[in-house]
Amino acid sequence: MSIRHLDRLFEPRSVAIIGASRRPGRLGTTVLDNMAGSGFAGALWPVNPKYDTLLGIPCHARVAALPAAPDLAVICTPPETVPGLVAELGARGTRAAIVLTALPPQLRTAMLKAARPHLLRILGPGGIGLIGPAAGVNASVAHTGARTGRTAFVSQSGMLMTAVLDWARQHQIGFSRVVSVGEGGDVDVADLLDWLAGDADTQAIVLHIESIGGTRNGARKFMSAARIAARGKPVVVLKSGRGDGREDLVVDAAIRRAGMLRVYSSADLFDAVQTVARARPLGGERLAVVSNAASLGLLATDALAWTGGQLAPLSPATLRALKPVAAEGVAAANPLDIGARADTAGHVAAVRALLDEPQADALLLVHVPTPAAGSSDVARALAPLVRAARQTVLSCWLGGDEAADARAVFADAGLATYDTPEKAVRAFRQIVQYRRNQALLIEVPAGVPAAGEAERAAARAIVAAARHAGRATLDDGECASVLSAYGVQGGVQCGGQCDGQSGLPSGEPAAGEAPLLRIAVHTDPVFGPALEFGLGGAAGRVARDRAAGLPPLNMVLARDIVARTRAGAALGGTEAVCRALVQVADLVTDLADVVELELDPVQVVAAGDPRGATLAALGARIVLGPPRPESALAIRPYPQALAETVDWQGAPLVLRPIRPEDAPAHVRFFAALDPEDVRLRFFSALRELPPAQLARLTQIDYDRAMAFIATRPGADGTAETLGVVRAVADPDERRAEFAIVVRSDLKGKGLGVILFRKLVDYFRARGTGSLTGDALAENVGVQKLVRRFGGTVQPGNEPGTVALVVPLHGNSS
Repeated sequence: MSIRHLDRLFEPRSVAIIGASRRPGRLGTTVLDNMAGSGFAGALWPVNPKYDTLLGIPCHARVAALPAAPDLAVICTPPETVPGLVAELGARGTRAAIVLTALPPQLRTAMLKAARPHLLRILGPGGIGLIGPAAGVNASVAHTGARTGRTAFVSQSGMLMTAVLDWARQHQIGFSRVVSVGEGGDVDVADLLDWLAGDADTQAIVLHIESIGGTRNGARKFMSAARIAARGKPVVVLKSGRGDGREDLVVDAAIRRAGMLRVYSSADLFDAVQTVARARPLGGERLAVVSNAASLGLLATDALAWTGGQLAPLSPATLRALKPVAAEGVAAANPLDIGARADTAGHVAAVRALLDEPQADALLLVHVPTPAAGSSDVARALAPLVRAARQTVLSCWLGGDEAADARAVFADAGLATYDTPEKAVRAFRQIVQYRRNQALLIEVPAGVPAAGEAERAAARAIVAAARHAGRATLDDGECASVLSAYGVQGGVQCGGQCDGQSGLPSGEPAAGEAPLLRIAVHTDPVFGPALEFGLGGAAGRVARDRAAGLPPLNMVLARDIVARTRAGAALGGTEAVCRALVQVADLVTDLADVVELELDPVQVVAAGDPRGATLAALGARIVLGPPRPESALAIRPYPQALAETVDWQGAPLVLRPIRPEDAPAHVRFFAALDPEDVRLRFFSALRELPPAQLARLTQIDYDRAMAFIATRPGADGTAETLGVVRAVADPDERRAEFAIVVRSDLKGKGLGVILFRKLVDYFRARGTGSLTGDALAENVGVQKLVRRFGGTVQPGNEPGTVALVVPLHGNSS
């Protein structure tokens, strides 16, 4: 639905427990005990006609008897009472409820219907509730509470939530919010991601999901929320119920596309909780290892090698510093063995030297207690040094009680610690993979020539004719024409008749030849169209070498898909395959009747330069079905229909949505702005756009945001950006926050009015309530523009600023 009223859920000023009790085993008994013992500073109102007081708190007979509408109601009563209570609470003014009672489908539907007129948000039904330690809220039936921390944990499994709470208490891990989603009838995972993305108390999010979707646009809603959350905070995901291999490939593709990190077991999830809570950002992927036992260091490096990790090379200066502390008869190296005779001072010297090594991006300490150095003493000596380090430092303390004491010292200091070297290495690799996923979000993609409108129209006509004839598949010639229209190089050489009938290759290629490939599209029941890439021909059917991606794609995303396969590793980086993936994604995005597509086998035809290579699709199949709605795509594609050409200054000017490929032109546009215009737009004197900010400006989620640029060919024929206007809508579509800037040498020529009118018309058409913005009070140009479109200018929340509001109703200028 939205994030509306979720503040009442997480930070209520009053809580009513309906069905509060003292009878053992009742939901209302546990919730009342938890709330009464959580330090809640607001009003707590038990509701049950059988009691006058509970735990010394006045008890109210019914909702109508409450002194006021509670911000949050926790409903623990029998199923048949829930819809009526929700209706009564909504009419009273309550805007958030947790329904702990499990409901059959008909009562669940009645409950949601009762809540809808009042915009009353419901967490559940079912599940075990919600814990917010900082707010003193424990509106749950969990058997234990949670320490205050900066990590949010959201789970679709109540039992896993209780297990995580147990584990976290044992390891001194705290949480900002802990949420059991239950059935997610109203407040779902996407809503929670949206809210937590803007929660100042939350620095990282750990997510357990069993399913995605459940609503008409469930996958798109999830992807939009996940992409927004993961751009600002680490998000770790455990997906249970892996399904078949193809389904799991698509889930993995969605998680990567959003910039989140996936783990594959509950053990890894537990470790990921402290990893995301305590790790520092990585500058690279090189690990240094130090241990007081050579065999333990080797276990760590074996685990690193097994996962494809890198040991940090050590500089001559570091090697000299380590020589005095290396074990007797052992050369200083990585991994470093300081030996069983190393005392506490030796451990400190070794760690200090490795923390000074510029080529080491992270450090792993593996320690076993010895007579020379007890674990507790070493941990206490190292904790201040490690806390001040720039790198992520992971530690593994092996042994019994003494190792447990050392882990507790590090945990109390907010430092990551693990009980085996392999777990510590897995944690490091999780951080590395998260870094890679985030890097995909900011890498600037190269452009791929898009199909022209004439070619697209021809392809649509072929598909329409086949559908009109009642055919569910295209013939060989039609497949070739459709693929050619979207620029897939090489076309189709033999249709579906390659295996053993045409004399063309269908098995393993000859020595030295590129492998045969497979490019395919299928329709996932949750995420809609999904692409697959991997080995083709007979080898592909045996090896099952596959990676998946969600359309639309660009060259950066396509390279990531190819790199995740054995076939990609054997290709040696040819661009032709990546271009073909982008073009096939474009095809399936554009042709809503295509439900399945397969190119298998596909041969790379070398042309000397890998960039000049082409593809020969030796077998092709395109299956048609009922046209899918655009909303079936998990990620909204580039809205080409919003592009238009207008006359400006006696010459054509193109207004269109921004694309990731516009990043180089955007850099040039920024460089052409006067420093004063930069200060007025960004509230600071930026000299250049950092890569992450450039990515945020050019790689937008068209389902939540829009940025229109004005562009024309420059003197050298390259398109130049003249101005940009953008806005990001909140999940409720109540408002969209806008910004606008025009190239400094073009100000005062009406370009800002043209761009702003385009933005106003777009957000009015999608039903957004208003455009809002903040500006420096001295920025009179944007204030004049806002007033021209019927908006208002008021003093801002910060000194020297103004608040701008343009209601999106009535006629614009």
